[in-house]
Amino acid sequence: MFALGLLICVVLRALGAQAKVFDDFECKEYFYKGIEPTGMDQNAKKICQWTSKSCYYYATLYSVHHRIPLYSAYTFDPACSSDSGSQNIWHLEPQISQPTSTTYYMVRENKNYQNTFKQSQAISSDYSDSGYDRGHLNPNSFQCSDGRTATFTLTNAAPMDRCFNRIHWKDWESTLRSFLEGKFKSNNASATAYIVTGTVPSATERITKRVTVPSHIWTAVCYKHKNDTKSFSFGYMGKNKPEPDIRLMRVSALNKKLSELYSAHINIFKDDCFGDNKSDEVEAKFQKLMSSDLQNKRKRTMSSGSLSSNTKMKKN
Repeated sequence: MFALGLLICVVLRALGAQAKVFDDFECKEYFYKGIEPTGMDQNAKKICQWTSKSCYYYATLYSVHHRIPLYSAYTFDPACSSDSGSQNIWHLEPQISQPTSTTYYMVRENKNYQNTFKQSQAISSDYSDSGYDRGHLNPNSFQCSDGRTATFTLTNAAPMDRCFNRIHWKDWESTLRSFLEGKFKSNNASATAYIVTGTVPSATERITKRVTVPSHIWTAVCYKHKNDTKSFSFGYMGKNKPEPDIRLMRVSALNKKLSELYSAHINIFKDDCFGDNKSDEVEAKFQKLMSSDLQNKRKRTMSSGSLSSNTKMKKN
């Protein structure tokens, strides 16, 4: 996966690629079969995320109306360290606020950029004293090097309840990482894991009257092996609240739930990415990993109460 990313960087530089915000995604390599999720706001901005290194790292569908991403799509590289480090430098996207801007990559947030860009996107001060984190959709711990830097953009962040983000969602991200690492190790990395993490914008809740707070956060995983009998998909979703409410489900069930919440027909992966393959195996493995992770992590003292999670696979 690292070699593929490096090749993409080299090609982009060779072609002099510059545009980042598109009418249609150019970074389709982050979508299963090159097909983006359907049914969400078609007026949202399509961003191929990159830094000044001139290299695409993932794709984001960003709602200017809500000032949050509707989803970020990325792939998992098992070679990346799980250590997320201490980086906390955030960026903004010039082309969202200034479509004719000649700055074709994310820029470090500062007061000047905040004042210039805040009409069309969230800025860090929106989150100050709000009680919400700038929650990553594409986790920085799933990326390497400059790709990790690229996740620290406000176009990849949404208001997440602090307990939800730092404990519940973090636990599921950690379990997902462990699960995928095991799969890549046993299959000699002869696969690609396409991941989409998204939001469901609340109808009423805002911070600073500008930025919509998501009612739900969700993730869908498509594990495409070169041997299709080893391919599978699954997803999970939780309410953006302090209490644990994240549930494992098939992609078809996630599509159905999202369609109900969005009042639109949502489809994340083409043909649900082998949705009927290995569902029982996925459920059992994920339950086992989650149980193990929770037993280890719950030894620390927490003031948020019970954090048990329901990992039963929801069926149609």
